[in-house]
Amino acid sequence: MTESFIHYLWQFQQFKTSLLLTTKDEPLKVLKTGMLNTDAGPDFLQARVLIGEIEWAGNVEMHLRASDWNIHQHQSDKAYNNVILHVVWESDKPILRADGSEIPTLELKTITDSALLDRYQLLLSNKSVIPCAGQFAGVSDLAKITTFDKALTRRLMQKAKGIEELLDQNHGDWEETTYQLLAKNFGFKLNSEAFLRLAQNLPLKVLRKHRDNLLQIEAMLFGQAGFLVEVDEYSEKLTREFDFFAAKFSLKEQQLQAHEWKLLRTRPANFPTIRIAQLAKLITSQQSFFSLFTQTGSVDELRKALQVEQSAYWQDHYHFSKKAARRNNGLGKGSVDILLINTVIPLLACYAQKTDNQAYMDRAVAFLESFPAESNHIIDMWKQLGQSITTAFDAQAGIELYNHFCTQKRCLQCHVGIEILKR
Repeated sequence: MTESFIHYLWQFQQFKTSLLLTTKDEPLKVLKTGMLNTDAGPDFLQARVLIGEIEWAGNVEMHLRASDWNIHQHQSDKAYNNVILHVVWESDKPILRADGSEIPTLELKTITDSALLDRYQLLLSNKSVIPCAGQFAGVSDLAKITTFDKALTRRLMQKAKGIEELLDQNHGDWEETTYQLLAKNFGFKLNSEAFLRLAQNLPLKVLRKHRDNLLQIEAMLFGQAGFLVEVDEYSEKLTREFDFFAAKFSLKEQQLQAHEWKLLRTRPANFPTIRIAQLAKLITSQQSFFSLFTQTGSVDELRKALQVEQSAYWQDHYHFSKKAARRNNGLGKGSVDILLINTVIPLLACYAQKTDNQAYMDRAVAFLESFPAESNHIIDMWKQLGQSITTAFDAQAGIELYNHFCTQKRCLQCHVGIEILKR
């Protein structure tokens, strides 16, 4: 038994009788279940119930056992003074408010359909990573659409929250935050944290002063990343430039080390050296990343802006001491789309929240619907279950649903799981 199952029973009033009684045998009629509270405080807020002939308005708290109320110290927490009903699986003792009055209690163990409990336990005990895999095909399209929409909304909100934290660290500077977010995503997961540290240790406001000189931008980025080695004329030029700027801006105090970068099992085209060279070129080609990402209304325009080609040296090298066997092309369409999905979409979601402007959120969703779906093992699992995954909207929702709901067996927070239980 879990509290989430009790939440489900209460929210959807899944009882085998409509004649509810409190543990004091008082008639109970639920007029309004209230809103599920995901923050601190009682579980359901603004509920309304009729106990006997008296109508109560307030909050509802839920526990596995009534005595959990005291274990959780609710009796001394003012946030629980307005609890009008205690809903429990098992009522093992009367519970009193701070003023000494007893809280009406509804026990669910005796009014829960055993078949419903069996279906819930069957979902929880399923060994498949997607607990409802065997029943997914029979679920209505409406439940699937609602579930995927909910999962995508959660994913956007979580990503927006991460950007807001970065924005706070940058004291509200959107431009610096956008640059750091873009740099992080140039790491393409494997080197994302190293790229983020590089951007944080080498502010955009420093680079901007020299954005008309690609060699100097490369010198600062490669030097601060810890990659510089003098092996040819090009690397010697970069070293001289970096030494100058390092002294001017005190860069070496926060310089990364080469061992912090991951190259094992990485294709040369994805080497951090190549990505740094591409980022350097992008910095010289754009006046403002923030304006580009928030004011451009076309995906094709954004793709065109990011499809840069690195400097000539990095077209036939993948390290300072190693020449490439074949030409290194610039950022391809697939890489650009990943950058846009992971940078522009969450940035627009965060900006929509901060400015209370739904238009930016609508644009983020529209962009997602115009990108093709990525291909990975999670997407493949959904496709095997018959779920249509054609756009980045579908893919992002599927990834969030799998990671946050399916693997954690949060079936009671999923419309698919709820429909299965209601059968």
